[in-house]
Amino acid sequence: MKQVDTKSLINYIALKILGGNDYLLNALEEYLVKGEGPATVAYRYGISKHQLRGYTQRIIEKSGGEPRARKIIPILKRISKGVKPIVTKEKTSGLYKCTKCDINVQSDDAEEHVREAHKDLLTLAIRQMTDELEKVKMEINKKKEVVVTSTQ
Repeated sequence: MKQVDTKSLINYIALKILGGNDYLLNALEEYLVKGEGPATVAYRYGISKHQLRGYTQRIIEKSGGEPRARKIIPILKRISKGVKPIVTKEKTSGLYKCTKCDINVQSDDAEEHVREAHKDLLTLAIRQMTDELEKVKMEINKKKEVVVTSTQ
């Protein structure tokens, strides 16, 4: 099984969230972890089932396999809680707007806009998620220590 590409996973998720796709981890959890159908999940989030499968495939590739992706998605949800979109879809007009620049962006260009115009915010989100991941790892290691010492 391939190694988990943690840095790439965090970069991917941070960019998706900042670019307005903050539903992504919920959709992936429902589809990949809970086993709901792709059409149902896609409809719920207003995307095509092909987009959902594409997101899923990228997460599986970066995780090193489907079983790992299933385990990693809840952790990604947890470590990304503090990351909020800076590109949002306006309910009345359906346009995408950058809340930092106050400009309209095409939905297809939202991530590129974040990458180019708000690299500092992207870097900050990645750092925040990486720090949260370290906390999760420490928690997991503490639990392992308790299991080892209690079984001896």
